[in-house]
Amino acid sequence: MLIRCGLLLISEATDSRSDDAVLTEVQTLLAEALDRFLPLASRVYAAPPRYQVEETLRHWCDEEELDLIVTVGGTFPAPGPSGREIVPEATAAVLERLMPSLPETMRARAAAEHPLALLDRGVAGIRGRTLILNLPSRRELTGVFLGSVLDLIPSIVARLGAEDALPSDEAAPASFVQKDRQPRSGALNQDEFAAFLRRRQQDG
Repeated sequence: MLIRCGLLLISEATDSRSDDAVLTEVQTLLAEALDRFLPLASRVYAAPPRYQVEETLRHWCDEEELDLIVTVGGTFPAPGPSGREIVPEATAAVLERLMPSLPETMRARAAAEHPLALLDRGVAGIRGRTLILNLPSRRELTGVFLGSVLDLIPSIVARLGAEDALPSDEAAPASFVQKDRQPRSGALNQDEFAAFLRRRQQDG
């Protein structure tokens, strides 16, 4: 299965070579783990506003129709009103279905070697037929996080790409459809109604 992927890095480095190294590591891990991996989009932002991250994710999901989007960085704690570390909030704003088991698994496995993994606030979920996955940008964590769930990605993407087997009314059992389409039996009987009126007149 061909998995079309977009990589979005929220840069925290003053040296662009560090950003390139992180993106290369993520891309290498994906290419080694996935049989047919095709990186179609890559973007680096430095301290972007939240709406910019949201617009990028929506565009890649809705217009580019990518199978997988991996974001790197912007997932650690920051003051409440701060514009920093906003990737989990931006991602959650565009998701239609959450997959909390993925970030929970990544944090749990990474924390065994790196306690700082528990500070990560990243989320994962689905928009349309696209899987979105947040990773931290710390070099010691990025690879461990991604490696924890790599084996699951093909199965998730395959389920998202499957067509609905029984859309609309065709999903209903035949017996249900037949009953629903039968005319109702509560039509007024003229003879019974005339008898009812006669009884009312006699009682009155």
